[in-house]
Amino acid sequence: MISDQTKRKAYAARISGVVSGLLAVAFLLGGCSLVTTPAATPAPTEAPVVTLAPTATVEPTPTPLPTPSPTPEPQNRSQTSGKVIPEGTASKIFIMSIDNADGAKPQTSLMEADIVYEFLVEQTITRFQAVFNDTYPLYAGPLRSTRYYFIDLAQEWDCMYLHEGYVVLASPYRRIPSKLISLYLPGGDFRGYSATFSRKKGAYDDFETSNGYKFRAPETGRGDVHALYYRVAALVNKFFTDYESKVCQRFNFMENVSYENGESFTTVSLQFDNNTNPEWIQFTYDSTTNRLYRSENGEPFMTRTLNAADHGDTYTTEQMNVQNLIVQYVEYGSVKGDTKHRRTCDLIGEGTCDYFINGQHVTGTWSRPTAEDYTSYYLDDGSLVTLEPGNTWIAVHPSDQPATID
Repeated sequence: MISDQTKRKAYAARISGVVSGLLAVAFLLGGCSLVTTPAATPAPTEAPVVTLAPTATVEPTPTPLPTPSPTPEPQNRSQTSGKVIPEGTASKIFIMSIDNADGAKPQTSLMEADIVYEFLVEQTITRFQAVFNDTYPLYAGPLRSTRYYFIDLAQEWDCMYLHEGYVVLASPYRRIPSKLISLYLPGGDFRGYSATFSRKKGAYDDFETSNGYKFRAPETGRGDVHALYYRVAALVNKFFTDYESKVCQRFNFMENVSYENGESFTTVSLQFDNNTNPEWIQFTYDSTTNRLYRSENGEPFMTRTLNAADHGDTYTTEQMNVQNLIVQYVEYGSVKGDTKHRRTCDLIGEGTCDYFINGQHVTGTWSRPTAEDYTSYYLDDGSLVTLEPGNTWIAVHPSDQPATID
């Protein structure tokens, strides 16, 4: 007969064997580090186990990636507005120097321009260079004088250029417009372009009746110097003939363009060297219309748009608004010894840009290596910026005064 003590020793031996076997299995399983069977998912309330390294290593902050460039589909588009146009449509660029002194407001036909450039001239006065291509207004103005850097701008557009007055400066700012601009109205063989228009002889849109092209329309608060207008459509019809402007891809266009890393904004304020009012010129984005509305000195900037239905004899007045805004930063200076305090402006070279498109702000650069080249507008990733089809305002702004973006 087996004693109780013997039974207890046998039972303890069996338990010891089971434990040894389990430990052996655990040891074998622990050594299979290459097995790829997924681990069981921990319960939602289970806290993960965190293992700390003996010494923490600070990882460098990653460099922000540039805003990815949208990829437009190949289509035949206007080089100035991006609107789809029929194959074979000729590009006939007409640029006009338009006054922006207080006595010149409101201007006429700015809303019909595909692109408006805004430049500083003397003191804190700006002047517009209106680029017409898709449509030509029956008349526009008031017309004012040019500057040497406006000539640099017109040169790259291979255009018909119109202004009233110009002072040829000494080197390095000496420009001879008739040698640099394809169809330069104040010079060259354009006899009759400055003949006076008479409404009694025909309507603004009458291209058949022999008539002139320029007229003055002074009104209350607007003297003769701010009241000179030209019939743009008639000038293009008469003098452009078979000539076609060179087509250059300064930017891309695409409907409903959106930027993955674009930042939302409401207002863009531009100082334009006005040290007493950093919010002198503003563009406010309206999401309901998807347009940018221009203000000046805290007031809506109004412009007149001619009514074609009655041959341009009447107009509607509206706040200037655009689809796209480009702030192109450049170096301004002063012409040494000039008693009129004329400025210098470097449009040849490169610089930075702010772009405001469809309620989004993205950044990039501009580049024009030589005067014979045209200006290209890039994103930070080096691709051409993509704009929404429509009109564009390009504020050529001092580089030491960045826009204020809210």
